[in-house]
Amino acid sequence: MRFLLMTALAVVVVSAAAIADEPLREAPKVVLKSADGKKSYDLAKLTAEGPVLVRLTCACSGCDQELPFFQKLQAAYGAKGLKTLAVFQEKPAVADDYVAKKKLAFLWLADPRRETWKTFHATTMPTNILIAKGGRVVSILPGCTKDGRNAQSLAAEIGKLLKTKEVEVAERKPRPKE
Repeated sequence: MRFLLMTALAVVVVSAAAIADEPLREAPKVVLKSADGKKSYDLAKLTAEGPVLVRLTCACSGCDQELPFFQKLQAAYGAKGLKTLAVFQEKPAVADDYVAKKKLAFLWLADPRRETWKTFHATTMPTNILIAKGGRVVSILPGCTKDGRNAQSLAAEIGKLLKTKEVEVAERKPRPKE
């Protein structure tokens, strides 16, 4: 009996480890829509064309400071197939003004009810979800890095997906010693 219990426990531990290391999950099959109904993007169609970076964001000071790094990311990889979709939590009119002011070169929509956050099970502002061509989620980076570290990490992943050189979008700084 003890042997069976230990064997069952080992299977559970191995299964839990396998789940943690299993291949990254698929992106949801959804059409993301703006609150005002003026914009919609079929995620499956976008990912059929190439990698997609979904950026769940807002116009707060942290996201605003991080934005130039993501602009560089899109500029560097857009011609090679990357599509960045910024989803703002602001009302459509506020997001529209922000996009115009910042000359945003992304696809974007406004989702003040944060339905997209629910779709991706995101709880952190911002959250960046990199999806490979075909729909496999490659990376989820929650939180803001005002120095561009998240954007640079994504540049490495995007470079691999597109089989091209990683582009420098942020100055590489050594991490502080803990």
